[in-house]
Formats: sequence, C-alpha cells, structure tokens
Amino acid sequence: MNILNKQNRGFTLIEVLIVLAILAGIAVTLTRSVGSGRDAALAQQTRIDMDGRIRTAIVAKVSSSRVIPQSGVIEATYLNLNTTNDPYREPYEFTVSGNIVTVSPKSGGKAATAGVTPITIDLSPYLPF
Repeated sequence: MNILNKQNRGFTLIEVLIVLAILAGIAVTLTRSVGSGRDAALAQQTRIDMDGRIRTAIVAKVSSSRVIPQSGVIEATYLNLNTTNDPYREPYEFTVSGNIVTVSPKSGGKAATAGVTPITIDLSPYLPF
C-alpha cells in the first residue's frame, strides 16, 4: 500500500465547520440590517401618519366646530377617526399654544424613542372667526 496514492473524498469536519461559521455570520448581518430597516420604516410611517391623517383631522375639526382643542391626548371619537394610534400602537399627544398645535407621539413611548419628531400645525389660515 502506498500512502501517497490514497484518494481523499469528501470534506473534513474542520472545513464544514468553517463554512457553517461563515454562513452564520452572513445570516446575523442580514438579520440586523433587515431589523434596522424595519424600524426606520415604522418611524417614517408614524411621521407620515401624524403629518397627514392627524393634521387633516385637526384642521377639519377646528374649521367645522370653530373651537381650538385643548392640550391633551387626541381622542379618536373627537376627530372622527377610526383610530388615532400610530404604527407603534400608541396615542398621540398634542399641545396648543395660541393658534399653534404641536402633535407628538406619546412621551416615553416606542415612537418617541425611535426618533419620531413632533409636527407643528398652524391653525391661523383655518380660523375664520
């Protein structure tokens, strides 16, 4: 028997483990990037929701009732909306200073932690009274 002529078939255990370690590293990297992308999209959706639907509802309510709401948590029934929850499922808070309404996610909530910034609505053009 000649040891030098021995044919080597298959992979060694070390080679298989190295390939599995590389694949695991790729999977972890992709999972992190997908998760951060999802968080960014959720924060952007919250901002769009605040900027569009809530702004329109507040302006419509003020124009129809001719009353500027007091500061507090926006109620869905007050604004005639199905829900005032953002994608994080938290209510909005709003503060009133003269004709300026500032809508923000609930302080201390996930949306505020994710960096969703408040929007400011100037009600002056919508106040005929």
